[in-house]
Amino acid sequence: MTVLLAVLAFVGAAVLPLALTAGYWFPILADRIGRAVSWLRAGRAGRVARRRAESTARELLRTCLDEDSWAMYRDLGFVRVWGGGGRAPAPSGRRPAPGVAYAYLVYPHRPHMVFLPQTATLLGECRVQLAGLDPDQPLVPTDDVLAHWMALTQDEHGVVASARISFPGTELSRRTVRRDLWRLREWERERTERALGVVRPGRLERAARGRPAG
Repeated sequence: MTVLLAVLAFVGAAVLPLALTAGYWFPILADRIGRAVSWLRAGRAGRVARRRAESTARELLRTCLDEDSWAMYRDLGFVRVWGGGGRAPAPSGRRPAPGVAYAYLVYPHRPHMVFLPQTATLLGECRVQLAGLDPDQPLVPTDDVLAHWMALTQDEHGVVASARISFPGTELSRRTVRRDLWRLREWERERTERALGVVRPGRLERAARGRPAG
C-alpha cells in the first residue's frame, strides 16, 4: 500500500504541472508535430517527383543515344563519348600525340575521365559546369548525363575550353575507373560474342556488377 501511494504521488506530481500548463505547451507540441508531418510528406513527394523525372530522362536519353551507347548506360551506369579534337585534353605533359584516338567516360554528377581506349591509359579528369545549370539544384542522374553527352558531342572544344582539367585520381578513384574500363571491355566482348552466336553465360552479368571473372 505504501509503495502504491508513493507511485500515485509521483505520477500526480509529474502530471499535474503538465495539466495546468497544457494551454501553453500543447499548441507548441501540435505545431512541431505538424511541421514534422509536412516535412515528411514534402520529402516523399520530392522523392516521387525525382523518380518520375529520372524515368522520363531515361526515356529521352534512350531516344538520343545509339543502341550500343544506351545499353552501355543501362548496364554499366556511364557512357563513352569518342573524342573528336586533334589532341586529347589532359594536364601538361600527359597528352598523346595528335591524331591518337581518345575517349571520355561520362558519369552522372562526376568529372569526365579522358582515356586512351587502346591502352586504357588515364589522361585526366574534366570537371565541367555547363552554363544554365545550377550546382545547388542538380539534375537527376540521367538528365545530367544527357546534358553532358549533348555538350560533348555538339561542342567538344567549347566544353574542354571551360573545363577544369586535372590529373587522374583528383576526384575519381583510379581504381574505380580502371575497374569500369575492365567492365566496359568485358561488356563489349560479351556483346560481340553474342552477336556471333558465342554464348558464355555470366560474363555480361559480372561486368554489369563490376566483378572480375573468377
